[in-house]
Amino acid sequence: MSSGCSVAVAHLLKLVEFKQLNTIRVLTVNYLIAAFIAFLHPGNSYNNFDISINSPVIILAIIVGILFIVNFFIYSKSVYRNGVGISVASMRLSLIIPVLLSTFWYHEYLDGREWIGILFVFIALILLLPDKKSLFKKPYNAGWLLILLFLFTGLGDSSLKIYESDFSNLLTKELFMGFIFLSSFLTGSCLISIRKMWGFRREEIVIGIVLGIPNLYSAIFLIEALSYLSGGIVYTAANLLTVIGATFLGVWWWGDRLTKFQWLGIGLTLISIILLV
Repeated sequence: MSSGCSVAVAHLLKLVEFKQLNTIRVLTVNYLIAAFIAFLHPGNSYNNFDISINSPVIILAIIVGILFIVNFFIYSKSVYRNGVGISVASMRLSLIIPVLLSTFWYHEYLDGREWIGILFVFIALILLLPDKKSLFKKPYNAGWLLILLFLFTGLGDSSLKIYESDFSNLLTKELFMGFIFLSSFLTGSCLISIRKMWGFRREEIVIGIVLGIPNLYSAIFLIEALSYLSGGIVYTAANLLTVIGATFLGVWWWGDRLTKFQWLGIGLTLISIILLV
């Protein structure tokens, strides 16, 4: 279910760009809906809720919220310029960043297989990049979107690792996600206000509402799966199914065309995911 939600998010972002809607307005509505649902989640408890705005966990949520909406904006542009499958593969390769954080900050052990997976990540990312020769000659090369997507997604996932390791006893996952999405909504609202883009179209509101549901539940379903199965099984299955599903969707529905090197990069992405988790 988590993978299905992730693929649905990619499809809706591609639709936003295809219809030439305002991405910031759509994302702002999306995060408002996601925050609303997260705060109303049945698992929340507000009886002993006593955390100030200066609390480290709230500060972390605010920073991550800003990171999320910036990353989603990049993601939206990338699925349009690079295709659904390539963009999702780049996001899933970012698994390497929280893995390295776990190794060097939390002193978790990496075996030889996982170090090989890290090497494959860099090779796969290079294979996925379009028009590699002009990457440093053209500042608006679509390949930069994949690189930024890789970095920002990895930083976002790393922040969730920090929450899980250091702050999960202070705030439930649902409330933490709620504060993240609220921060993203407020960031989007500020951008809209500064740029005076309040002329919401009906399609932007509708797609934003629809987008908010799978955006939240891709995380919620993942959390639920982790309560029944080991992290290795859950993360492997979720990442593999998302890459395969997004690639199939992009080729079959949106007519994405991949080069031989990019197909090789997709295959290496799947191998990297298996080796890293």
